[in-house]
Amino acid sequence: MDNGKPPRRWQSVVGWNVLFLSLGAALIFIDWEAWFHSRAPFTETRLPTRFVPGVGLLNEPGAEVRWTNHADFWVAQRANRWGFLDREPPIPEQAAQTCHIAFIGDSFVEAKEVPVAAKFHVRLEELAARALPRLNITTSAYGRSATGQINQLPFYDKYARSLRPKLVVLVFTRNDFKDNHRLWVGMVKGWDPDRAPYVFADKTAAGAFALRPPDPAWRRLPIPGEGKLSVRLRAELLAQDPRYQSIIEASKPHLRTTLPAPPTPLSTEAVEFTAFALDEFQRRVVDAGASLWLLLATSRVLHLGDASDPLRVIVEELAEARGIPVVSMHDYLVRQGRRVNAGVFPYDGHWNPTGHRWAAEALLERLQQRPEVCGA
Repeated sequence: MDNGKPPRRWQSVVGWNVLFLSLGAALIFIDWEAWFHSRAPFTETRLPTRFVPGVGLLNEPGAEVRWTNHADFWVAQRANRWGFLDREPPIPEQAAQTCHIAFIGDSFVEAKEVPVAAKFHVRLEELAARALPRLNITTSAYGRSATGQINQLPFYDKYARSLRPKLVVLVFTRNDFKDNHRLWVGMVKGWDPDRAPYVFADKTAAGAFALRPPDPAWRRLPIPGEGKLSVRLRAELLAQDPRYQSIIEASKPHLRTTLPAPPTPLSTEAVEFTAFALDEFQRRVVDAGASLWLLLATSRVLHLGDASDPLRVIVEELAEARGIPVVSMHDYLVRQGRRVNAGVFPYDGHWNPTGHRWAAEALLERLQQRPEVCGA
């Protein structure tokens, strides 16, 4: 009997289609969530930090550090009892029975982008155990991002020296010159130049250098846009210290030293502070009966290239004047026919696991040439 109402079959079909589409969308979303979480176990970085008197800012001992660029890596690892992203340090008596090598540097040594097992100093241990077993090489790493050699002196004094390493390797990157310059770092970070959270050096009118300890009351100038030389930042810095004017006039966003053109006031001071830091490391390490090397790091961003690279020329001149051997990753990669970019992350300038392995191989090659550093 026709009661004037349309049949309900189409409503049922539409209803079932909507249900199936909803279920399909839900399954796709669940699959996407599972894939994303398998690839990205977390979405936010976590950098628990503490101030260590006489040393500066380090990771909170035992705390979990999470680091990601949301594209290449999602790495969670725990800081050891000293606040470095490495294995727990060995007992000094045990380390003294081996050829212990201490690596000191910035973000390339801290290596938040890879797990500890993939870091170059751990890979060096593994390679040396097979290629140079008689040397009995062990390693430890003391890295902190955005530090230079002056800032890193306490890493040796307070931590590495206690393990009596036979070899100390400073991992040198292109930005270390500016990171050794207190006023430049203050300008970029927005730190009060007289209250920095790391060790820096002052130069007197007579040309002498003196270390300035980290200030527990360090603070940042209340300026947004860290890392950018805004108009407001420029005004605040000049009000704080007129010496910034020479840096502002002579500098670009990054330190660029060219040869043979006369160096700018910034680059002259930055090189002098770097030379002072190498002198301090050399004195400490040699007095302890150990050897000091430099590893020139190579990456897409902080590339220290061939012998014509102006910054490499400066580094090698500083090292040669002090009798410090230099290991160049660039030269090693050229000999091996490898591309620099294959050793770094696509969206990050730091080493990927391949780059860490190459750094270890470059060091192993030099250790095979210079086994005497281990007393062999």
